[in-house]
Amino acid sequence: MLFQNIYCTFARELRKHMNGIRKITAILTALFLSAMPGLGQTPVTEEIPATLKELGFEDIRTELRYDTLYASLEDRAYRGTFRGAAAAIQMIAEGHPEIQQFEIVLTDYKMPQLIVHASKREGIWDVRVDREMKQALKMLKTVKPQAASTGKIDISFIPMISLVNNKLDHLFDYSVRIAPAIAATLWKGSRLTIQPIFPIINNLGVDDTKRYIQIGNASLRQQIISNKHWLLTATAGFFNPERVGVNAQVGFHAIRGLDFYLHAGYTLQANYTNQNGFGFTRNSGKLDFMAKADYYERHTKLQIELQGGRFLYGDYGARLDVTRHFSEYAIGIYGILTGGEHNFGFHFAIPMGGKRQKRTWFIRPRLPEYFNLEYSMETNPQKKYYGERMGEYYTTQPDQNRSAHFWEPDFVQEYVQRILNGTFK
Repeated sequence: MLFQNIYCTFARELRKHMNGIRKITAILTALFLSAMPGLGQTPVTEEIPATLKELGFEDIRTELRYDTLYASLEDRAYRGTFRGAAAAIQMIAEGHPEIQQFEIVLTDYKMPQLIVHASKREGIWDVRVDREMKQALKMLKTVKPQAASTGKIDISFIPMISLVNNKLDHLFDYSVRIAPAIAATLWKGSRLTIQPIFPIINNLGVDDTKRYIQIGNASLRQQIISNKHWLLTATAGFFNPERVGVNAQVGFHAIRGLDFYLHAGYTLQANYTNQNGFGFTRNSGKLDFMAKADYYERHTKLQIELQGGRFLYGDYGARLDVTRHFSEYAIGIYGILTGGEHNFGFHFAIPMGGKRQKRTWFIRPRLPEYFNLEYSMETNPQKKYYGERMGEYYTTQPDQNRSAHFWEPDFVQEYVQRILNGTFK
């Protein structure tokens, strides 16, 4: 009985002390969790990709090392090449003030194009943009991408307007057409595009191909190399205007702001007429090639392009373009000298779609990011230049202009920094 009383007394005292220990442990645990806000919540490594997916980015890879965030993003939501990077940095910085340095690789059809280095000191953002992507890509090499863009389809409804004032009996030949471009990424670096063209209204003759439904573009583009110094792209299929064949481009990023390109292609003419239907024009195979120097002057925002070689229909000559970039607007003039003939004109690319067109479904109908137009001053059918179709070339992509896919480091750097610092909307 004595031992039983001693045991019961000891057990009661032990339970009292254990209750006290549990209370102390609970208090210490609460204090520890309050000092470590990341514990007990969604990990930062999950929060950041979720935030980026909500903003509309795809092919997202992130890696947090100490106070530095490494990320790779495919922007299919924001217009142009700089808005998406600025939006991503702004949103993450607001939610995660512990991140002091951002290393954001920007991709185009899953291929790296530029890297944005951004940090904030005393309330001011400092931004550098270049092609020094090797270290960041190494950090992200083993990270599995989220929100894959593979197979997702964009349908861009592109207007096509043509005005030609070379007639004596009326002021203009005109045509207005709509060309929905259906595009998708199949694998890294690829772009499959199908674009029929439907006539809306015109005053053209029966032999003019613009009167009829056409294939504006049906091509497969593959970017093979994109790194600090080199760019290699190949495209095969139907191109504008009415050309079908293959084309390749090699680019060399020589120094900051100065790039060199070599374009070469072999194409046939294919069209539809009221008499013959669809077909290839006999003996229409043409070899074309162009060497180009492209310089961007960051203070004046002038892009100067000088190219020379063999144009589409066999004439040899040179073309000079001078384009002024006003943020998302590009307005320029050009001059051509070929085969003893000359021509000049102007071109522009202006924003058309909204600043943000988020893809919420597998298929996304949208307006194109930009509307572009080039006007030629030489339209006299009696002259050699017009009659022999001199100085002509073709584009391999429906959205090819001087604003879309403009991966110029100085251009992107200026506007990312201005958005982050609140001097540009």
